[in-house]
Amino acid sequence: MIMRPNHTYSFVGKLAIWPDSVSLSTCYQPIIGLQAFALYHYLCVSNDQGFGRYRFSQILNHLNFGTQALEQAFDLLTAMKLLSIYQKDEEFILVLQAPLSKQEFLNNELYRALLVKKIGESAVEQMKINLPNPEKNISKPFSEVFQMDGQIDPLKNIVHRFDLGAFKQTMARNHLLFQDEETDIIGLYHLAEQENWTWMDAYQVARQTAVNHKISLKRMQEKVLSEQKQERTKGPFSASEEAIIRESKSLLPLDFLTAIKSSKKAAVIASEKKCLTELANLGLLNEVINIIVLYTFNKVDSANLNEKYALKLGNDFSYKEIRTAESAIEALRDRSKPGAKKENTNQTSNVPSWSQEEVDTKQTEAGQAKLAALYRELEEMESKGGNA
Repeated sequence: MIMRPNHTYSFVGKLAIWPDSVSLSTCYQPIIGLQAFALYHYLCVSNDQGFGRYRFSQILNHLNFGTQALEQAFDLLTAMKLLSIYQKDEEFILVLQAPLSKQEFLNNELYRALLVKKIGESAVEQMKINLPNPEKNISKPFSEVFQMDGQIDPLKNIVHRFDLGAFKQTMARNHLLFQDEETDIIGLYHLAEQENWTWMDAYQVARQTAVNHKISLKRMQEKVLSEQKQERTKGPFSASEEAIIRESKSLLPLDFLTAIKSSKKAAVIASEKKCLTELANLGLLNEVINIIVLYTFNKVDSANLNEKYALKLGNDFSYKEIRTAESAIEALRDRSKPGAKKENTNQTSNVPSWSQEEVDTKQTEAGQAKLAALYRELEEMESKGGNA
């Protein structure tokens, strides 16, 4: 909301609000803070149901707020559904909304999680009211009571609500865990509302981006951004690069690393698995991690992953917001251009060029063997001086 002290506001007509002061004080106030709490009370007692128009300067003077503090307080009230604001030119219409009752508030998973973050789990548990078993609730829902007679919205556009209960049940069945349950719940509600996800949509993204069977909100956000923005690439890519891109998108990092290590007659060690986890914790997606792994092995002559260099490259990619295998390869091309800063990585050759040689890139059941063979080809091409 952008407002100035001389802008005017009025209340919507025929709407009187009698807020639940207990719910406001115990549930809402810890979340919205004292300034938004004071603003809501001021609006409730000064609500004239649309008869007058007032300047925001009156609120600023009465509550002794600064303009920025007032704007933030309005934002908090709208976010918590205590107020709706409509704007027409430089005039605003305020629609006050009643707070949820204490029980309704605590039954709202998102609001409960926000309150726990502020006052702690034990304090919230003490506020809980024990109602009868919800399975015994025989109250009729709206759609079973009201008929479609032309005066009632037929509810054709039903919004799919994010069902946290179903999400948790599916998590449990598939051994997916929270990293920080209260923080993750808030993030999941935010993403589900922002992307218009059902709980199943959210679960699929959470499963694909999990790190060691734990939800990673950071990687979920990166996944969303990678699909929204569809990063532009310069291209074109050689046949070998296309093969690498396809394999990097189809394999999990551990499988990708295992295939490369197998080509060197070596096994994956614990510190390498830890390195993959650290790269994922940076927010990097699987396909980008795979490119980092392959590039690191090509750059450093060893049967083991140079973890320090891989993490250095991962930090760089995270900073540059690289989210696809294609963008990762192009970033590596830039590093190999003449004049690019050289790095001390115990390398036995210059930064490799990505091969232009034609290779069979079809996916088969022996996908990991194909990747290992492709890696050996790249090693041979580099030892001959780069492009074939």
